[in-house]
Amino acid sequence: MDGFTLSGSVATYYEAKLAEQDAKTVSGVKTVDNDLLVGPVGEAVADAELSSRCTTALAADRFVPDDSISVDVHDGQVTLRGEVRHHYQRQAAELAVARVKGVRGISNKVVITSQPVPSDVADQIKRAFRRNAIIDDSRVTVTANGHTVYLDGEVGSWKAEEEAVDTAWGAPGVTDVVDQLVIVS
Repeated sequence: MDGFTLSGSVATYYEAKLAEQDAKTVSGVKTVDNDLLVGPVGEAVADAELSSRCTTALAADRFVPDDSISVDVHDGQVTLRGEVRHHYQRQAAELAVARVKGVRGISNKVVITSQPVPSDVADQIKRAFRRNAIIDDSRVTVTANGHTVYLDGEVGSWKAEEEAVDTAWGAPGVTDVVDQLVIVS
């Protein structure tokens, strides 16, 4: 089984993302097409109300810096904009909004402000791979160009790919990770 398609409907965007994550844990699945329809049960939530709920969710999340992210809502589709210092803050903002009832989709346009990048950032990431039992560092090539890190090669599972990407994002000064990893069984 190489590809997997999710179809049907769920009440929240968060449930759609959880279903996709679950599908990725199935052995042999290399691609997941998430065609789940997202929509609230009953009345639709007005964009202004949804925007207010999203702003409240961002303010309540301890990982999202205060007043760093703006929310724009159109037909239940949320666009996040702003600047944060770390990738985990960008992820936290998306997760906070994904849990809001009425959100049908998210476009995360939050950018990471640049910090100095160590000249050996690729080596630092490779050393971190060696400390992680899930990642076979001999099958992954890491290169850096400015603030962007490129991951090429093969991994054995979705979890290994996720770990490799998260490790690269954790390196100092990284503002973008280009994931070109291939999952092989």
